[in-house]
Amino acid sequence: MTAAEGGSNGRWDGWLRPRHWVPAGGVLGVSVVVLAVLLAFGVNGDSGPRTVVKSCQIGEPGCELRRPIHQHADFALFIRGKRYDFHQDRFVSRTGKELGFTSHIHDPHYTVVHVHMSGTTWDEFFRSMGFELTDPTVPGIKPENSCLKTPDGEKLCAGGQESFKFTMNGVPIDGIAFRDIHDLDRLLISFGSENEEQVKQQYLQVTDEACIPSEMCKARIPVNEPPEQCTLSNNSCER
Repeated sequence: MTAAEGGSNGRWDGWLRPRHWVPAGGVLGVSVVVLAVLLAFGVNGDSGPRTVVKSCQIGEPGCELRRPIHQHADFALFIRGKRYDFHQDRFVSRTGKELGFTSHIHDPHYTVVHVHMSGTTWDEFFRSMGFELTDPTVPGIKPENSCLKTPDGEKLCAGGQESFKFTMNGVPIDGIAFRDIHDLDRLLISFGSENEEQVKQQYLQVTDEACIPSEMCKARIPVNEPPEQCTLSNNSCER
């Protein structure tokens, strides 16, 4: 779904990234400031940091910073050595029932995120499915303070022998929450006591199916592949 389509109520509930903040004294004035993301940290019931964001609506000044696109990326989440299953109805978007208007997953590739708005972060994608991730890409968070809250309410935090390991396109990185999702990215999030070699083996299980809906590996596109809402081949969407 594109920004113009909005949703059933004609609104788009996506988030701008924190780096789109506009100073209150800037030349664009208060009218733009109120549309930017408000990132603040407080203390929740678990005494951990939380992120508060404020969204803007498509059509209002400032929201044009993000444009409609159509990109795809592969991802996998491992918790204590077990791969998390995203092939569940609560995570899969359907036509007319998208869980996230800027990013979501749908049939038949349950390990591929579809990105429909530029500037979409991994945090935005995971929050659309009920996850809450805080990692070193969030100001003030150190690796040892990283936590992930699952849709079931379980809170996983680094400590003891367990830690978060993030691998992007084969390279270990500190965090991914506020990193943009890029076309054909391959992301691994691993939580547990796994060593470096075990994490490498987990990364090998990250799929490489994003190239199919992105039409970058046409020879691999199944004959029964469901049609995309827009495609690059017919110039109905942007990369």
